[in-house]
Amino acid sequence: MPNSRRRKNRRKNNTTTAAPAGSTWMQMRDEARATRDRKRKPPYMFDGTTPPTPINEPDSVWQVLTLAAVLDGQDVEVGRIKELFEAMCGDGFERVWAVVKDEYIEVLWPLFDAINKHFNALPAPEQVGELPGG
Repeated sequence: MPNSRRRKNRRKNNTTTAAPAGSTWMQMRDEARATRDRKRKPPYMFDGTTPPTPINEPDSVWQVLTLAAVLDGQDVEVGRIKELFEAMCGDGFERVWAVVKDEYIEVLWPLFDAINKHFNALPAPEQVGELPGG
């Protein structure tokens, strides 16, 4: 993905777009980060790498919006599967992709499902009707 490099350092170096101290934006951002850090689930540990690669719960604006956009409908377009997997894996994507990319496609869905179940991130198909708009 062309934007992958920027996402990797999203919390490490925001000086280029930093708002002035005491700004409303910084207050909103800091409150959201503090709340999220308290609620964050332990990472899924992908053990196909040495050491295992932690995959954190999808919680960035980019990840959540990408997952929502890609999954907006019943079927995922084949051309967007890698984008979906990158959004799910976040910062761990490059390490996990290096292991997964040359394997048979049948391995991708069980891996995606294991990560999803770990975070309980996406509703099961039978639960979609229970969601607003489902």
